[in-house]
Amino acid sequence: MVLAAGRGERMEPLSSLIPKPALDMLGRPLLASAFDHLRAAGCGRVVINLHRHPALVAAAARQAAAPARPRFSWEPRLLGGAGGVAGARPKLGAGPVLTANADVWAALDLAALLAAGAPEAAVLALLPHPDPARWSSVELAPDGRVGAFLPPGAASRGDRYLFTGFQLLGAQVVASLPAPPAEMAPVWDELRRHGRLCGAVVTGDWREAGDPAAYRALVVELLAGTGRAHPEAALGDGVRLDGSWVGARCTVGHGAELEATVVIAGAEVGAGCRLARCVVAAGARVEAGCTLADALVLPSGITRLSPQDTINARSR
Repeated sequence: MVLAAGRGERMEPLSSLIPKPALDMLGRPLLASAFDHLRAAGCGRVVINLHRHPALVAAAARQAAAPARPRFSWEPRLLGGAGGVAGARPKLGAGPVLTANADVWAALDLAALLAAGAPEAAVLALLPHPDPARWSSVELAPDGRVGAFLPPGAASRGDRYLFTGFQLLGAQVVASLPAPPAEMAPVWDELRRHGRLCGAVVTGDWREAGDPAAYRALVVELLAGTGRAHPEAALGDGVRLDGSWVGARCTVGHGAELEATVVIAGAEVGAGCRLARCVVAAGARVEAGCTLADALVLPSGITRLSPQDTINARSR
């Protein structure tokens, strides 16, 4: 199950136009990363829950899942982490459920997670924590059981890990989830008290796209210094893309120069513009000759990108 029913509050004001799971990641929606992992794990069916911008998220899910057909669980009222899975049980069917968050970009080997599953347990996919002083962490006992969930900067008696958002819920756990609305934290606490909440340390890369500045930084990192444009983008003569991405149905006028900038599908950049470290949202237009830096360009106007607050983790 792909969990995509959040409000996207940290991504505001961009998420008022584009839901975070549908953000353009070099021609694929952000939630495609979750689908890739579930497909690699051999999931026979995938359900995605919907709340804000449901039509846009559903379209992104169909693109990411093709040629498979995802199933949808509509939440007019948010059901919470545990309630979302409980509400989708008729579509999920019997058996264990592998869940993934729709708002991260990862390349993880989940073999250790899948091997650790048990009908009566929930297993969290973990990575060594890059900065437990800034973000909450999971304390893992030597026997693989979760000892505690720690706030940022808390003292710990054991190794601390980052929860990636991937978890394997055993069939008994799924069947006993509380009726929605319900959050996952009380479920985890109950499992932990009975020694049935475990962690599996996985390997690979994991990146969060928390806010517009972090989203821009993530796309630029994936570009690895190159400039790219979608085949359906129209670029004028002499356009220079320096570590920048131009999405589908975008137009960039002649002589424009883009540095570490993301132009989202359907946006327009006028001739001779100079953009550095910007995000241009779908439907927005940058007038010819404009010079901007560290800006989020929306159809309604221009705002400054907030400082990047994101977390990345890697383990080999």
